[in-house]
Formats: sequence, structure tokens, C-alpha cells
Amino acid sequence: MAMLEDEFRHFLSNVCIPFAFGTHGCFKCPSTDQLPQPGEGVVPVSLHAGPETGGLSSHNNLLQLLRDDVLHAAHSRQDNGTLRDAAAVRCSALLCASHVDCRGYVVLSLKMRMNEYLAGVTILAFANSSPDLIANLMPIKENAALFTSIISNAVAILLLSGGMICYLKPFKMDGHSTAQNLLFLLLSVELLRFIMVKGDSVTETESIMLLSVYVAYLVVNVADLILMRYSIRKLRVEIRTLRAQRTSQRNSRELKQKIALLLRLEHNEAMNFKKRNSHYYVKKGRNPSNSLADIFATPLSEQKPDQVDYETNRTMLHSESNAKNRFLGAEFLETLNPFDAVEWKLSGCFGRLMIVMKMPLVLLITMFVPVVDYERYKHGWSKLLNCTQIVTNPFILITAVHSKFASVYKSWYVDLNLNYSKWSFCLTVPLALFVFLHARTDVPPSYHLLFITLSVSSSLVIIVLCVNEIEVLTFIVGSVLHLSEDFMDITFGSMMNATIDLMSNFALAMQGYERMAFAASCAGPFFSIALGLGVALLFNTNVRRKGSSYWLYGEEGDNCYIFLLLAIVAQLWLCLTFNFVARRSTGIFSWTLFALFLLYAFVAEWDLVHDFTRDTFFEPQ
Repeated sequence: MAMLEDEFRHFLSNVCIPFAFGTHGCFKCPSTDQLPQPGEGVVPVSLHAGPETGGLSSHNNLLQLLRDDVLHAAHSRQDNGTLRDAAAVRCSALLCASHVDCRGYVVLSLKMRMNEYLAGVTILAFANSSPDLIANLMPIKENAALFTSIISNAVAILLLSGGMICYLKPFKMDGHSTAQNLLFLLLSVELLRFIMVKGDSVTETESIMLLSVYVAYLVVNVADLILMRYSIRKLRVEIRTLRAQRTSQRNSRELKQKIALLLRLEHNEAMNFKKRNSHYYVKKGRNPSNSLADIFATPLSEQKPDQVDYETNRTMLHSESNAKNRFLGAEFLETLNPFDAVEWKLSGCFGRLMIVMKMPLVLLITMFVPVVDYERYKHGWSKLLNCTQIVTNPFILITAVHSKFASVYKSWYVDLNLNYSKWSFCLTVPLALFVFLHARTDVPPSYHLLFITLSVSSSLVIIVLCVNEIEVLTFIVGSVLHLSEDFMDITFGSMMNATIDLMSNFALAMQGYERMAFAASCAGPFFSIALGLGVALLFNTNVRRKGSSYWLYGEEGDNCYIFLLLAIVAQLWLCLTFNFVARRSTGIFSWTLFALFLLYAFVAEWDLVHDFTRDTFFEPQ
């Protein structure tokens, strides 16, 4: 009897809140009636067990609505409204974070002398997929169907993001780079599925094999850029030699071929900083009354963004005769202004509504996140604002990360933990004073580029925190609507996770970096599979247990796997058919395939059709 009492002594602290409240009243244990009410030490929500995981706000208050079966319908409506508001705020935060961060990725790529394809498969793919990497290491994912989650995210990113780029900004791809990215993605998918189905568990050796594929992918891409630049230098020497020789029909034909090859390689090798351009396409030769042709037909020509002379933008306001702190306060107030008068005049009613809704978030991000933008004069340098950001940015980042991992809650919000962040002032305040005394207001200092580290890290932390919150909210929606966890992962969860890639890739494509964005839409899923899941499988000890492959694979694993194979093969087929020209029909086909994926997931969840998963059965003993 004493042992039984000890077993139930810690029942309330270890109970799975969503499971307890998601169970019908007639099947509930009476002990669930003693679970904490809102404001009585509510623990963070966990998908599986324990109070050790959660977001920045406790969502158990929402799950408390499931407590009373009589008022379930009314409470569900109230719950869904709360979720819609929370999701809208988080999506807006992601929008602002990605908007600030995209230009930083381009500046970082220029400084590292990358071309668009290498920058897309490394920097941009890492930035877009790092939330998945961190989320897979959270306790909330220890016993989750990681295969289903990662593969469904890959389907959403490849079809939605890749299709969006092909539809909005048709362009000529680099054939071997595109085929290389898709084939490596196919290799990682097949290797991951082989690891899942070959045995009952996942070993450390198999996790290292998955990680080694990503290392090989990086080596191949870096070697590809090095060999491309070597070929360019060799072709220039050969062209100069042919021009020095006597003119003949054979030499002219060979010279023409080498010049065409050189121009193509230089086009893929070069990466320039371009002006922002919201121009989608230019109609030529189309019937203005034929709206169907405008939707489905690929434009004949496209307006290319102009290149930016960023060195002139840096020094255009500099003069030695100016005072060191000239216009210090006026510049500070002008930079903080979240309202763009030109954008307001050029926008319609819906656009102006979006501007008003984004203004508070834009103001907050402007106050704490530094911007390094080569298109702006002085590269976005604001002396007083940047000096304050040296102090406030690390303090807020450390506080947010520490509070997230500590997960101590007061009622519905997290208790801010300042134990570590308060010591950051010892370093940041003297550094800010040094910058204020050394820098000028009319020209950015030589170390202005280092502010990119604050900008990129801030955006990544914001995105990771928001993705974690959205993941918990998605589970709560599934609990309220009585939908399975796997179904929520492959539908709403995959689309919410794909919004990060959609926003960043949309911003880059509209600025003229469509090749970089398309490379990231193919490399992002590969990063999540090879590195994101490889690291999670390496450090998760639960996957070493016998039978872990079953819950890692998930009930919807076969559905996601088949549709991802269809997406990869379809992309390769369309690229070969159109000679690696991204056409609007490619984007429409990708969206249609993803709509079929969602349709099949819905009808399978409603038991209208049987999914691709094999029925489990037990051999009679």
C-alpha cells in the first residue's frame, strides 16, 4: 500500500496534460480533477510527458476548456479564436524577422565570395532550416514521429516555396546545380527510409552515416564553385589565344562556342548586390483582355533589378568638415520611424491595413535588431541607435533563450530569467561607449559589418521561438478538433513551418535573387533530413530502444514518403522537359501536387480511403 501511495504521489507533476484533458469524460481518472487550474502553478504543455517543455506562454489555459464536456462546443469556438490571434501575431513576427534578415544573408554571401547557388544551399538553407534542427532536439520531440514531420515539411517547402519562385520569377536555372540538389535530396530520403525500415532501432553509426551525406554535399558544392572559377580563368586564356590566331572558319566557330560558355559560367558565378524590385513580370505580346493567359502563361521578358554601388552608398554623405555627431538625434528618430510614406501612397486599402498592423512589430524589431543593408545610404548605419542595440540586443537574446530553457511560469506567461543576461552589461556597455566615441554619424565604421552577427542571431532566435509556439498551438488545435497528431503534423504543421521559407524566399526572389531562393528551396529539406534529423537521432537515446523505428516512422510516414518521391521526380522531369527554364506551369503543377497531398491526408484522416501505411497485425502464438 505504501508503494502504491508513493507511485501516485508525483502523479500530478508528471501527468500529460493534453492527453488527460483530450480524453472523454467517462474514461478519465478521478485524479485528473485535481490538475491545476489557470493561475495555480500551471506547467508548460508537453506532447508526451512531463512539464519540462513549453513555449513562452503556457497553453494549458486553453486546454482547460476541454474540461467540461457540456460546454465543449462553445469553448472550442473561444479556443479557436485565441489560437487564430496567437498564430497571426507569430506569423507577423516571422514576417518582420525574415524581412530584416534577407539582406543580411546577401551581404554575408558577398563578403564570403559565394555565388547564388552556394549561398542558397549553405547560408539561406541553414537559416531557414535551423528551427527544425533545434526543435528536433527539444524534449517535446523525444518520442515524436520525426520521419513523418521532417518529410512532410520537405514536401511543403519543395512544392510551395519552389512553385512560388517558378510562378513569380521565371528564370533560367543552372542545370547541373539544380539536378545535383534534387538528386542529393533523393539520396538522403532513401537513406533515411532505409535506416527506419531495416531494423527496430537507430544506431549511432547510422546517424553518422546520415550526417556524412551532408558533409559530402558541402564538399561537392564548394568544389563545384572552385572548378567553375578555374574553368572561367582557363576559358579567358583560351579566348585570348584564339583571338590572337589567324582568322578561320574553324577558329571563329570555336571562339563563338567558348564565349557562349564563358558568358553562361560568368552568369552563374557572379553575385551582385541588387536594388529591391517589386516588379513581378513584364507583359509583351499578350492580349490584355485574356486574363487566363496572364495567370498561366510565362512572361516573355523580365525587368532585371539594377546593381547597387554599395561603396558609394557608404560614403555619399561623408565629409571631413562635418561634425562627428551631426544630426545625431534627428537621425535616431528618423530611423525608428516604422512608417514609410512612399509605400503608403503606393498601397491600396489592404496594403495600408497590413502596414498599420505591422507597425508595432516593425518598431520593436527596429529598436532591438540592427540592420546592415548595402542598398541604403550609410548601409543603414544610425550611430545612436546602433550603440543602444549593442547593449539591448544581447541582453534580450540571452534573457529570451535562458527563460525558454528554464521554463518557469507565472500564470500564463513565462517568468523572465535575468540571472545570466544581467552580466552582459559588463561587456556591452563599455563596448557601446567605445563605438559612440569612435564612430561618426555620416559614415559607418569599418567594423559595421560585425553587426550582421547580431542581426542574424536575433532573427534566428525569434524564428525558433515562434516555431516552437506554433508547434504547440498546432497540437492544441488538433486536440480541440479531435484530429490525430500525425495528421496535424503533415498538414497544418508542415504549412506553418514552410512559412519561414516562403517569406524569406519570396523576399529574395522579388529582389532578383531567384536562383539563390530556388537553390534554398531544394537544399532546405536536404538540410533538415541529413543534418537536422541526423543530429537528433545521434543525441536522442530513446531511438536506441527496440521498436523505436515504429514510432519514429509514424502512421503517415509512407504517405509523406511517396508524395516526396513524386515531388522530386516531377521537379526533375519538368526541369529536363523545359531545358531547366523555370516556367509558371511548373509552379502551378507544384501547387496542384501539394493540394492533392493535403486532399489525400484529409480523406485518409476521415477514413474515406485507406492510406499507404500497411496495417499492423500480430502473428498468433
